[in-house]
Amino acid sequence: MSSFLGQTSGMAAGTLASRLTGVIRDIALVAAIGTGIFSDTYSVANSIPNIIYILIAGGAINSVFIPALIRHMEDDADDGKQFTDQLLTLVGLILIVIVVLTVIAGGLIIHLYATSLWTPEEFDVATMFARWCLPQILFYGLYTLASQILNSRNAFALPMYAPIANNIIVIGTALLFISMMSGVPNAQTITTAQINLLGFGTTLGVMAQALILIPALRKVGYRYKPNFTFRNVGNSKIGNLAKWTIGFVLVNQVTFLLVSNLTTLANVLVSTDPNVVAVGFTSYQKAQLMMMLPHSIITVSVITALLPRLSKQAHDNNDDAFGSELSASLRLVTALIIPSAIFILVSGPWLGALLYGYGASTFAQGAALGAIASMFALGLPAFSLFYVLLRSYYAQENTKTPFLINLGFNGLHIAIGFSLFAVLPQQYKVAGLALGYSISYVITCAFTWWRVGKTVPALRNNGHLRLLIRVSVAGLLAATVSYLLVRLTIVDEPGVSALRLGLAIASFAVSYSASYLALAKLFRISEVSAVLALVRRK
Repeated sequence: MSSFLGQTSGMAAGTLASRLTGVIRDIALVAAIGTGIFSDTYSVANSIPNIIYILIAGGAINSVFIPALIRHMEDDADDGKQFTDQLLTLVGLILIVIVVLTVIAGGLIIHLYATSLWTPEEFDVATMFARWCLPQILFYGLYTLASQILNSRNAFALPMYAPIANNIIVIGTALLFISMMSGVPNAQTITTAQINLLGFGTTLGVMAQALILIPALRKVGYRYKPNFTFRNVGNSKIGNLAKWTIGFVLVNQVTFLLVSNLTTLANVLVSTDPNVVAVGFTSYQKAQLMMMLPHSIITVSVITALLPRLSKQAHDNNDDAFGSELSASLRLVTALIIPSAIFILVSGPWLGALLYGYGASTFAQGAALGAIASMFALGLPAFSLFYVLLRSYYAQENTKTPFLINLGFNGLHIAIGFSLFAVLPQQYKVAGLALGYSISYVITCAFTWWRVGKTVPALRNNGHLRLLIRVSVAGLLAATVSYLLVRLTIVDEPGVSALRLGLAIASFAVSYSASYLALAKLFRISEVSAVLALVRRK
């Protein structure tokens, strides 16, 4: 456990720095564009490159590339060099073609993801943003491929730090945009120069994030050489594995397409009522990112170190070590992610108001965004544990089972989330989608744990359930005590100063952390003690 934690800590530090600057980036963007319909035109356009990349190539690369690299590094005489060159060349060519085609079809793609109730001006603005942002597809691919090559050579830290460059550039772009603002921007008042600034600055950030990894590749001994020989290098096996992963992300993106249409619709529905807070796609997206912050710092760092080890153990048929590594990872994630989720659940509206209640946004819009984050937080532990469990399948190069499980999750999300969207009042519709997302992950995680436990005996003992209960009880008790202590100092209404709100949140965080650590020691949650010991050593 200690060696695993040591390997993970460097990545967690890099991820923490990247995510914290990412939070500042989001604060600057919301201050610049708000959370109304105009913000949705930018947010939808900026999301499409990521969606298309993941849909066509990203899922297959993320889930299949590392296991394939491990296999070729162990089995090939050249340590997988030729295989890596061939795959990089092939994927690079595919991504360039995708960029050209999507830029041409930018307007059609925007109409696919946005509500039909947008005005022609709003569609035009979103299309202009999309054409600036779509070249990001190539740079997302380069970043992912470079990161996977570094990870396969046990160089984990730098890819976690690279997004800082992206965030800094976008922060600067947003601040420059704010300096050009004369009021809350909308599709009728925005200028072409302002659109070009936001679009170019956003894509420049992704470009920097990718290119900064090239020197690191040389440092670990890899120098890319184009290789256009794509046959007889094991790609048929990768293609067979990737088809299920592509199906996995395709199902996700069908659901995302529906969510995007509903959240942009929700913003239009409330735009005519001055008494209802404007929340839509941007609010949904930023709230989900608030939920993802602890997941990215904790779970992704654990998995990035874990997956190559699981892949090697699966390749060596070392079932005992495989089960032990997976069990330890699940226990570590449980002990850290549940208290993080409880913190967001309780303090979400406060955090939203503090972070996103300025500039083109308002205190009420920020608080509403934070309330959506609280709904996402209910499903954060299940989301993170499910993420770990799926990687056990990918380590064994099994991509069919994750596809089938994910199909079930998306069916639940559509049924539960969309039902809540239909029945809830207008101001709660977006939060209802987030709650449906959380409920669906709880059900899916429980099923996946049972399914993986059938082949991994280490997951069938009651120790995991006891740990989950102990951690949940400790977190809820700590949150209750801290909330009651701090609530007297919170003025939970428009007009409260940022300083007072920030001090109240800081007081809650400190008292909650201290209470949880004390209860973790009392309840003998050894995973928390191991992390504390590592922090003291560092």
